[in-house]
Amino acid sequence: MHPQIERYTIEYERDAEGNKIPDRISGYKLTEQTIQARRKYRQVLTKGREPMVDLPNHLRADPRSPYLQPPKLKYGLAFTTEQLLDCAERYELPLEDLPIERHSLHVCDALCQINSLLSGACKMILRISVPIDVDNEWMVALYDNYNWWSERLVPEEEEEVVTLIRRALKIDMPLKWYYDASPSS
Repeated sequence: MHPQIERYTIEYERDAEGNKIPDRISGYKLTEQTIQARRKYRQVLTKGREPMVDLPNHLRADPRSPYLQPPKLKYGLAFTTEQLLDCAERYELPLEDLPIERHSLHVCDALCQINSLLSGACKMILRISVPIDVDNEWMVALYDNYNWWSERLVPEEEEEVVTLIRRALKIDMPLKWYYDASPSS
């Protein structure tokens, strides 16, 4: 393990009877100490890989130079699990009714439903992925640093797609380049 990364224990808030308190965002309500430890952990992991508004040329893969293989970055809009679940509620998406112990499956269901909703609204295939970011768990990626020359939308189309995504997920942050934390990359 990286020497700067401190291990932390996940602790849950409990009610008067000692039972974990349910939470729609994380399954069970985390203690403030756990939230702060998780944030510190994520800050260490993201150091040097912070999101960027502009991508430097040395991080752009170029089809004319296949031997250059920078790390994968994705360009898009990042959002939280809370924004995801709020969007699913607003659009009354039919999510599986699962017990709190299966909360991660509930979130996965919401991700699939939102991805389908946004892809249909934007009339294009969109992909939700995992960015390396302190504050956001998810992102809608428009393209990445390996396909930017072929997948990039014309400015008018990009503006329309971004407006639809922002409105649906209530995102007010700018488009950015995020290092990709998706396991499939």
